[in-house]
Amino acid sequence: MSNYNYDIKVDKDSSKYGYIKGKIGNFAWFALVHRDEVEHGINPEDLTKGLGRITRLCLYRDQTDFLGNPYMPSLNVKRYIYANYHRDWSVLNKNYYSMVKELITYLERRYSFKLVK
Repeated sequence: MSNYNYDIKVDKDSSKYGYIKGKIGNFAWFALVHRDEVEHGINPEDLTKGLGRITRLCLYRDQTDFLGNPYMPSLNVKRYIYANYHRDWSVLNKNYYSMVKELITYLERRYSFKLVK
């Protein structure tokens, strides 16, 4: 049984640290996760700029529409961004605050595990 309210998935080709991407519910996300906490990362307690492992986070949803006639179709892609952090927040939609907080908590926990022999 999970303690999470959202279904969080990490793409299998993502590495242990660095650029990580995945899905949470019906949204896509990517993050830059460091091995250790850095001073310009996201503080997992209150999502402010502070000590944290995540220095880049984007929560988004792409909408694809096919336009034009059937003989000359074109593709239109719109990206809706609900949260965007790059050393500080440029977008943090309050309606998705709990989802973002849960994703950050998940990433902090997942990438803070240390194997001891």
